[in-house]
Amino acid sequence: DPPFMLELAHYEWVELAVSVMDVEPELDKIDPDGDLLLQSPYLNPAMVSLAYVYPVHMIRPEHTPDSAPEQPTFLLVYRDLNDKVEFMQLNAVSARLIELLEQQPELRGEQVMQQIAQELNHPDPLQVVSGGLAILQNFREKNIVLGTFRD
Repeated sequence: DPPFMLELAHYEWVELAVSVMDVEPELDKIDPDGDLLLQSPYLNPAMVSLAYVYPVHMIRPEHTPDSAPEQPTFLLVYRDLNDKVEFMQLNAVSARLIELLEQQPELRGEQVMQQIAQELNHPDPLQVVSGGLAILQNFREKNIVLGTFRD
């Protein structure tokens, strides 16, 4: 078997798993228009964040990798509010953003971005906060972030 086969099978399984996840957002806890920096972003509960050695989302019969790339492939598989399963490739920073929001849902968006700036040892943390806000806004448009926790 090709070295990517196990990861490819897992990726295909995750699509099915997300489609049938028995989770619903607690709408009474969500402010859909909340401030993503000053409040705590509310993640879509029907999603799975993944990291693979191979770019499994690009593997086709006519396109199979000969070797693993240097960087891992970060993917997000989620179910939107219309119950359609969607996929998004993430970079390392946006994958870390999702990870922190999953692990520490009480953190405000700005706190998460400050932590990422510190982890990156970034010379301009405000640039990370600004870039992070753009990512969070994009996530909200795609139903990955459903809003913020109500106070």
